[in-house]
Amino acid sequence: MSGLIEVIQTVDPLLKYSWFPKSQNYYLLHLHEIIYSFIFYQLVSTYLAPLVNKIVFGDRYIKIADQELKIDFDIHIVSMVQACVSLYILWPVLTLPLTSYNIATYQNDYCSMVTSLSAGYFIWDLIVCLRYFKVYGFQYLIHAIFALAASLVPLLPVCQVWVPKFLLYEASTPFVNVNWFIMQMLAPSKKSNLKPAKVPTWLNLINGVLLMIIFFSVRILWGNLAQFVYFYQMYKYRSDMTTLKVQLAVILAIITLILNSLNVFWFSKMVKIAKKLANSSNDKDRKRE
Repeated sequence: MSGLIEVIQTVDPLLKYSWFPKSQNYYLLHLHEIIYSFIFYQLVSTYLAPLVNKIVFGDRYIKIADQELKIDFDIHIVSMVQACVSLYILWPVLTLPLTSYNIATYQNDYCSMVTSLSAGYFIWDLIVCLRYFKVYGFQYLIHAIFALAASLVPLLPVCQVWVPKFLLYEASTPFVNVNWFIMQMLAPSKKSNLKPAKVPTWLNLINGVLLMIIFFSVRILWGNLAQFVYFYQMYKYRSDMTTLKVQLAVILAIITLILNSLNVFWFSKMVKIAKKLANSSNDKDRKRE
């Protein structure tokens, strides 16, 4: 089994389609994956997402009067697809031991594929955040910019072994999206011309609990632990890095610090909402008594 995993770790199944197969530049070598990934998510946004929303939500999606809210529905479907794709492709390299590879020199074609496909999505995400800045605001724009940078820098290559480790953050994304959809059903936008829908309490509860547990585990607990390990590796392999790699490794460190700070901010908002819902439930129970 270990031999099979090693083969998967070092083979990029999409590399044979490279537009620059003989290039020593990894950006050119994997450019096709970045572009095709961007096109894929644009197609998902334009065709698949509206179809899925029509099937799942029916008139509650079709009759939405607020076009920005309808677009938001579609974008959450794209986010769900991206999370599933990311989690699927990262598994073969997720167990790469951090202590066995020099982050200054290590390069893996499969890791390059993972980061290239991620870069394609974050290019799409950045364009969406710029186009609909009024909807998503500054914090999501910052997230898109830094996430794109973090997915492009490892193609130098530098810190490639960290690509699947930080991409594990996406494990919480499906639960975030389900929570968003539930909130839209319970309290739709005033511009949607729709009344609140009935959502099973058990579904809301289970998803909420899993969201907080997984978000805390992968983004807060693992995210901050990984931050310290990454700093240690930067120090350990500093003599093996060129000046450019040192600069980019520092930029990655700053990016992960900012993204981890955003994660803490978002988790604190989740805790506040959970407390508010718990207090509301307790008040209802007291009134019944």
